[in-house]
Amino acid sequence: MKKCIVVLVVLVATMSTNAQSLFPEKGDFGLEIGFKPFVENGGFNLLDNGVKIRYYFNDNNALRLRVGLNLTKVHGKVVTSYNSAYSNIDLGLGYEHHWYMSDRIGLYTGVQVGYAKSFTSHDGYDTSDNNENASSYQLAAGALTGIDVYIWKGLYCGAEMGLMLTHTKEREKEVNYVSHPEHTYTIAGFYCEPAIRLGWTF
Repeated sequence: MKKCIVVLVVLVATMSTNAQSLFPEKGDFGLEIGFKPFVENGGFNLLDNGVKIRYYFNDNNALRLRVGLNLTKVHGKVVTSYNSAYSNIDLGLGYEHHWYMSDRIGLYTGVQVGYAKSFTSHDGYDTSDNNENASSYQLAAGALTGIDVYIWKGLYCGAEMGLMLTHTKEREKEVNYVSHPEHTYTIAGFYCEPAIRLGWTF
């Protein structure tokens, strides 16, 4: 009986040690992709969280760089169809503080600032089809929190949400051949990633 107890204790301790090694350490880099597995119209979308790089300057703190890209173009199949295009480039720089709740689950909080630029074009076959050409840029800053669930050494999936303040400037645009003046606006609100986060730390 005593031998069984000793073996069980050693096994649990070994599993705990192995699980702890799943977490990143000082000097590690992380590469993460946020993506939607099903995108309408066959577009290419890395907009939602994009590609994110983490650098852990110690075991519990990391810098992050995010690059988002969304390029979508739809061609009309017949003369009465429309052609549309959308592009967005999103850059973000931030800081994260990590702590670990169990052998495989890590939580983090942080801050981030970012810049985004987008362009939209929608060309219909007549003026009633909501023709539009517009572009804008956006500055953002806010706080965030998230969870990482480690599946294997360095491999994890997770989710993130936060509160962001965004300042957007929309340049002069044309809708149904009518010009609309340039304008700016600022909003604050919560966000939650609709994308799957999958990352690898090495």
